[in-house]
Amino acid sequence: MFDLSSTGALDVLLDGLWTDVLWGVCLGMMTVLSLRTWRQVHREAWVPLQWGRDGEPVMRAQRDLAVAFTPMAAVVAGLLLAASQRLSGAIEPGWTVVRLFAPILLVVAHRSHMGHALETLKLEGGLRG
Repeated sequence: MFDLSSTGALDVLLDGLWTDVLWGVCLGMMTVLSLRTWRQVHREAWVPLQWGRDGEPVMRAQRDLAVAFTPMAAVVAGLLLAASQRLSGAIEPGWTVVRLFAPILLVVAHRSHMGHALETLKLEGGLRG
C-alpha cells in the first residue's frame, strides 16, 4: 500500500500512471458500448450524431463512423493530454485533474449518445430484428 503522507507516494499518483490506467478502462467501456450499438443497427442505417431542439436528428453519419467517433476522439485527446503532461517537465496537479475527469465525462457522453441514437433508430426502424 502507498502511504499518501509521503511525497514519494504523491509523486506516483501524480506521475500519470493512474490516469493512464483510467483512460484505458474508459476507452474499453466506450468500445464495448460502441460494439453493442453497432451490432443492433442495420448496416445501411445512418445513425444520428446530433439532435435539434425539437428532438429531431440534424446530423447523421454512417453506422461505423457514428459509433466509433467518440472513442477515436478520446484516444486522440488522451494521447495529447498524456504527452502534454509528460512534456511539461514538472508535476502539475492541474493536468492530473483534467486527465482524471475527462475520460469519465467522455464515457457518460458516449453512453448518452449511443442510447439516444438507439431510441431514434428504434422509432425509425433502423435496428436489426
